[in-house]
Amino acid sequence: MTAGTEHADVVIVGSGPAGSTWARLIADLVPQATVLMVEAGPAVSEPPGTHVNTIVDAAARDRAKVASQGPVRRAYQVDPAELRLLAHRLGHHGPITPHAGLFLLSAAQEGSPDFPGAALARNVGGMGAHWFGSCPRPYGPERIGFLGPAALDDALGAAERLLAVSAGQFAGSVAATRREQVLGAVFDPGRAPDRWVQPMPLAVNREIPGSGQVGPAVVLGDLVGAGAGRGGFELRAETLCRRVVMTGGRATGVELADLATGRAYQVGAGQVVVAADSLRTPQLLFASGVRPAALGRHLNEHPYIAAIFAVDEAPGELGDPALEALMPASGVTWIPFDGDRFPLHVQVHQRADLLSAGLFLRQEIAATNRVEFSDAARDWQGLPSLRVHYALSDRDRAGVDQAMDVAGDIARACGGKLLDGWPQLMPSGSSLHYQGTVRMGAADDGQSVCDPGSRVWGTENLYVAGNGLIPAATACNPTLTSVALAVLGARGLAGRLNAGAGGAATAL
Repeated sequence: MTAGTEHADVVIVGSGPAGSTWARLIADLVPQATVLMVEAGPAVSEPPGTHVNTIVDAAARDRAKVASQGPVRRAYQVDPAELRLLAHRLGHHGPITPHAGLFLLSAAQEGSPDFPGAALARNVGGMGAHWFGSCPRPYGPERIGFLGPAALDDALGAAERLLAVSAGQFAGSVAATRREQVLGAVFDPGRAPDRWVQPMPLAVNREIPGSGQVGPAVVLGDLVGAGAGRGGFELRAETLCRRVVMTGGRATGVELADLATGRAYQVGAGQVVVAADSLRTPQLLFASGVRPAALGRHLNEHPYIAAIFAVDEAPGELGDPALEALMPASGVTWIPFDGDRFPLHVQVHQRADLLSAGLFLRQEIAATNRVEFSDAARDWQGLPSLRVHYALSDRDRAGVDQAMDVAGDIARACGGKLLDGWPQLMPSGSSLHYQGTVRMGAADDGQSVCDPGSRVWGTENLYVAGNGLIPAATACNPTLTSVALAVLGARGLAGRLNAGAGGAATAL
C-alpha cells in the first residue's frame, strides 16, 4: 500500500447474514475498531439490508427486487412461487425462472449445465434480503463434529438472537395446529419429542410490516439506517471488491471499484473477511491468488423435491393476498430430519386452497462436485469466470425416491390431492443452499479451506464466512449454522484485537 492510503482495521466483503454478523460483533466487542463493509450491489431497501418482502407497497417491492437482480434489470414474467401455485393449470414448469430478486448464474456468464437452477442476488443484504427465513438447528450428523457441542450450541443460540428466530410467531393458527396433528400422527411414532412434527423456527417478526421476514438490517441494528450512530462502521454499496491484496500469507488490503463512477482504488486492512456467498467467496479468493487445494470443492447442495397438493378449503386466516404469497398467515409446519430413519427435512405451508411441501435431502459429499475458475475468461463483473461441476450419486438418488414416497404420505395425511406432475425433483441449484466451497476443517490436510475460527489456512488475517463454510452433509436450511460460525469467528477475532489493544472482549 502506498503512503496515505485509506485504511480500516477490518474490511468485510459482502453484506449478507454472515457478513453482517461479523460487522455487528466486531462493532459491539471492539468499539474502537474501524470496520468497512463493501457490497457490490445497491441498497434496495431502508434501512439497507431490510428484507424486501417487508416493503408493503407492491410497486416499491417489485422495484427493489428488480434492482437486486444484477445483470437482469427487468421484472420476470412469472415468479416461481406463483408458477408453482399455477402448475396444475400450466401442466409444466416451463423454462427455469429464478425467484424475483435473484438472477440465474447462467444469465451472468456461460452457463453451468450441471447446475441450471443456480441463482444469486446482488444487493445490500445479499440473499438475506430475499430468503424465506427457515432456521432449524442442525441435528445429529448434521452438526460439525470437531466443534465442541457446548460451543456450537452457544453460537447457535447467539445466531437465533441475532436473527430474531422463534417458533411461536403463528401460535393460535387453526390451520397450523391441524397440520401438526395430522402429520404428527403419521411421522411422530418412534421419534424423540424434540423430533416431533412442530412449527418451523423462523426469522420472522410479526411486528415488522409486510411479511415480517428478518433481513440483515436486523442483524446490523444501529449500524445502519437513519439512527445509525457507530462512528467506526461504514457500509459502501455499489462497491466491487476485485481482489484481496496479499503480501505473503498476510492480507494487507483490498482492491475496490466504485461502480457508480468507475474509480478503482485500494483500502489498507488489518483484517479481511470475505463473506460474498458460496460461489463468489471462492471466486474472490481465486482472483486474489489464494488457492488452497480444497477451494471450490466439496460443493454440497440439498437435492430438493417440491410437491403441490390441492386441498378442499383455504385456512381461513388469509390477509392481503400479495403478502400472503410471501409468508403464509398460518406459518410453516416442520417435519424434522431424524437421522437415518428419516434422512430429510420437510417444510409444509398452505396458500389459499393449495398446500406445498419442500423436501430437502442430505447429499453425499464428494470433492468432484466443485466450482472451477478460469485464469483467462472473465464474468460480467470482470472476475474469474466460474463453472459448476455437479452430479447426484446413486445414494442421493435413492434418497430422492424415498422423498417422493414421503410426499405421498403428506398428501394422504392432509387430505390433499397431488397435482399432475408433482412431486418432482427440482433442477440442481434450485434449493439455493450451496455449502462446502470454502469448507471449515479441524486440520490443514488439503480437505478444507479454513480453520475452526474461519481463518483461511496458510494466512494470518484472511477469514471467510457464509454457507460455504459448512462441511457436514445437512438436510436443514443452512443460514442459522453459517451465522453461528460467523459468531465463533468474529468472537475469536474480537478477542485477538482487544488483546492487542490491552482490552478484553465480552461474548454476545
